[in-house]
Amino acid sequence: MKSKGAVSVFLCAVLVSILVAVGAACDACSLATANAYAKRMNYMACKSVLAEYDRNLFEDYSLMGFNGGEQEISDRIRKYVKKMSRTGNKSGEEIVFFDVILNDIKVECGGTSLAESEIFMEQVREHIKDKSIEIGMEKILSYINGKNDISEKKDEAMSDFTKEKEENKNKSRDDGTEQNETVERKPVSLNQNAFDAEDGTKDRVLRSRRIIESLPSGHESDINEKKRYGLGKEEDLKELGEESSKYLDTFYSGISTGTDKLVLIEYIKLYFKNAVTENNSDSETFFSNECEYILKGRYSDENNKSSVKRDLFLLRTALNIAHIYADTEKNRLTLEAAAVIAPGPYAAAVQFLIASAWAGAEAREDIDLIYSGGKVPFKKDRKSWKLDLESVLSGGKKISVEYEGGKGLDYTDYLQLLMLTCSMEKLEKRTMDLIQINMKGRYNVQFDLRNCITGFSTDSYYERISYLPGVLPGIIEDSLMKVKGEYTY
Repeated sequence: MKSKGAVSVFLCAVLVSILVAVGAACDACSLATANAYAKRMNYMACKSVLAEYDRNLFEDYSLMGFNGGEQEISDRIRKYVKKMSRTGNKSGEEIVFFDVILNDIKVECGGTSLAESEIFMEQVREHIKDKSIEIGMEKILSYINGKNDISEKKDEAMSDFTKEKEENKNKSRDDGTEQNETVERKPVSLNQNAFDAEDGTKDRVLRSRRIIESLPSGHESDINEKKRYGLGKEEDLKELGEESSKYLDTFYSGISTGTDKLVLIEYIKLYFKNAVTENNSDSETFFSNECEYILKGRYSDENNKSSVKRDLFLLRTALNIAHIYADTEKNRLTLEAAAVIAPGPYAAAVQFLIASAWAGAEAREDIDLIYSGGKVPFKKDRKSWKLDLESVLSGGKKISVEYEGGKGLDYTDYLQLLMLTCSMEKLEKRTMDLIQINMKGRYNVQFDLRNCITGFSTDSYYERISYLPGVLPGIIEDSLMKVKGEYTY
């Protein structure tokens, strides 16, 4: 009898142990399942937030981002988690053994704004994946190999001008005449303008300080630069030759390449207008000369256009001067013209003036052709040279018999060359400026790239709610689960 009771007690003890073990195992499995469920809910909720991207931004500029701060993202995640939670949403026939609720969440989205250069370029690279871009740019880059240097000729000419000026001063003192009256030779005069005035089109200027101060590039001052170069006076020719030479040196020294810069230039070419070529977009833009804004960063549409036009004029003039000195026939013609127009001991100075006049007149023709949609070679030869020197000196426009047009670089190609001399930071920030300005004007005046988020990280705390009584509370005591994650496009 005693042995039977002992067996019963033993079996009961074994049964209780088995029940506890099974219950603990079930509870552990429940916790593990709840943890996996919490992670999945958190993932789905965060991805749902990312799915609320700005469709207008994507359709217009192929950029992914959504507008929101950390608190707003937290609220959105809570909303989606609540919709996915089974608490209070189960049907009468559904059996739910456990559920999880979001107890607390911390969101961080620092450094994921589209206004950040790394984030912006990551999306641009993702969009411009075609490696043929580098191959396509080889045509442009090939034109800038082998620098056309005219600095030596310019320095020689400036030295002659200085000597001439000093000798005239000394002669004025010896003769007792006024310093401004005595000139050794007749000044070179052609009575032509090399650079036409602006066409008088209506200018569009960004004046809102609130919009300007919110731009990713910061507040750049609007410098009004409307320098005109003439061919009518010797001082004009001297200044034109000197300034174009300096610009060519600056141009070559400023050129830098790299995959990111080439990719960004291709992106700019695809999505932004310029003064000559329209892009594929029919959307309204604040500036008509968008690529010119990226180069110059001024808030006047016409100011950007005229400033780029001036740069192209100086570039073409310098390249044309270099060609004149390099070409044996043209070099001879300028020397002979210098001897006829202003005979004297300062041959280098006079020849430089003649070369500047001829190159400037040719550059004006180049600019007119480029802005009408035509092409001009970066480095000219006899077949691509348009104007005859005799006609330039006499005020006419006689076309060289050897001239053959239609080859070379168009306006967009020249803009790409100028962009290669621009810093990567300026290209990025001014591109962001245009996106922000246009998005404000088209859709939402509150749009700001700094508030356009591309990702975030979360520390979420979920609590398990069990619908079964716990087995020996304390064995499985941790019902709070932490879920970490990083989510981005």
